[in-house]
Formats: sequence, structure tokens, C-alpha cells
Amino acid sequence: MAENARPVVIVGPGAVGTMLAARLQGGLPGRSVYLAGATRPGPGTAAHLNAVGESGVRFHGEASPAARPLVCRGAPDAAASHLFFTVKAGQLKEAAAEFSRMADRETIAAVFSNGLDVCASFPASWGQRVVRGLVNTGAEIATPGRLRQFGALDVTLAPPPGRAAGLAPVGRLAEFFERAGIRVRRKSDGREAEWRKAAANAIINPLGAALQLRNGALLEAPSAAALLETLARELQTLIDAEGMTLDALEIVRETARATAGNRNSTWQDLRRGRRTEIREITGRLLARAAAQGVSMPAHKSLYDRVLSLEKDALRRGESEGRAS
Repeated sequence: MAENARPVVIVGPGAVGTMLAARLQGGLPGRSVYLAGATRPGPGTAAHLNAVGESGVRFHGEASPAARPLVCRGAPDAAASHLFFTVKAGQLKEAAAEFSRMADRETIAAVFSNGLDVCASFPASWGQRVVRGLVNTGAEIATPGRLRQFGALDVTLAPPPGRAAGLAPVGRLAEFFERAGIRVRRKSDGREAEWRKAAANAIINPLGAALQLRNGALLEAPSAAALLETLARELQTLIDAEGMTLDALEIVRETARATAGNRNSTWQDLRRGRRTEIREITGRLLARAAAQGVSMPAHKSLYDRVLSLEKDALRRGESEGRAS
């Protein structure tokens, strides 16, 4: 079957997944692009999927017509040309197992979940058809079916860290995104690309969530900027111990400026009474630090703070669910 006749499926209807689905549908007219949620999604996700299914996706501040990706709950009964996973890292193994029935030898999968080593939980049987994807653009769901996007959609594609994969799938997927008008950064070193994104997330996400500040405000508020620099210095020690030549402070500042208006995903999860990705983002860095003999007390303190906020948010979400 020709690639164009096969659906593109984005697994995970959060802000990033919805943004990808909408931009791909808008840039590839005639292709079937699915935004896939769980078989039994929670109330908030169900409302969002219903709105997308009924009226499409609208972007705040844009007058263009709504993009209309198809909506499904669970895996459709079809072979996909592409499977893009934007679920939280802790949900990736289960999602990959469910949607593997949509894959054959021609399907390319890309893992866009946040965190280090997330591809390790992806089935090894997929071999070289797996690409590590990183979204460099901030987005948030303003209301069901309506998104705020901060900057043009920009993705990084690389081989999965630690996997013997060539660059051919990366090149094929880059061409696919470029046909849809999406900017692509191709990287040959998946480990460095993943650490660059992890460095930004490990500081911006917990700090912004704890202080309730949008990304750009972390650079503008003096006390927040001082904390950001402390966290970057600690993280730099770990990066150096890992043998990489990345500048943590420069990466964080560049990301915060590029996504200045964004309310990061950890803060969004807390506001909605959901489990955050703090274990996958900061928890894995702390484990690496312990293995390297590197002390990161500021990160550990912030990690504990977000876990406490998450506990309160989950309790609040359960209470509101019972009330409704």
C-alpha cells in the first residue's frame, strides 16, 4: 500500500500531541492524521478529544480555519505509515504495546516523550524504525480544542541514544516533516540531543511550576533568575562528568527566551490535578548524579517540592472528580 494511503497517528492528545496532529494535518492536506487518546480517557482529555472531533483544533491568535485531525480512542484497525508517541514517559511502554498492532516493516515510529533514556522502554523488536524526536516549541491547551503555541513548530530528530540505528530513518522522517512545512534539526548524536532537551526541562519545568512563573519570567524575576543559575551550575557539573560539551545555562536561557509565554507542562499538570513527569525529568538526572558521585542539592530540594505539590494536586483532582 502506498505511504500516502496509510494514516499518520499521534499517540497522546496533550498540548504537544495536539499541536503536531494539527500542524501535520494542515501541512499535508489529503492525508489521514489521527490524534489518539486512551480507550477510556479522563474527563478533561475526553472533553478535549470531543472538541477536536467536532470542531477541529484552533490556535489562539490565528484567524486561519481550524485544522481537523481525526480523533480516536485506542488504536484504529489500520496499518500506519508513521506513529508518533507524545505520551508521558511513564505511559510509553503501555502505549507502544497497544499501538504496535498498527505497525509493520514500513512504519516509522518517533518517540517525543520528555526525559532521559525513554526509548529504552520501547520494544527492541522495532529495531531501526525508531527515531528520537524532541519538540522545541512550547504549547498549552487553553480550552478543549483550542491551543496556544509559542513560536513556530520546530523539532529535533536523531537516532535513539544507545541503539545501533543508522541515519536513514532520521532522514526519511525529516523529509516527511519538511513537506508539512515544519522546521527540522537533524542530529547524528541522539544522546547529546536528548541531554540538551533534558537540561532545559530539568530547570524550567520544576522551577516554573514551583514559582508559578511562565518560562520567560524565570529570566526576568531576580530571585527566579538566581535560582535558575544555581540549578544550571549544579547540572553543569553532571554534564561535565558525563563527558559532554554542553553549556547548561546557555541552553536554559535560550529555551526560556524562545518559549517565553509558555506555561510549562509540569505546571499545567499540577493545575489540572494530574501526575507530572518530574520523576522522568529530574528523578532520572538525580539517579545519574548519584552514579557519578555528583551532588545536586538544589535540584533535590526542588524535586521534593514538586512531588509535594503533585500530591496536593492529585488529591484536589480526586476530590473534584468525586464532586462532579
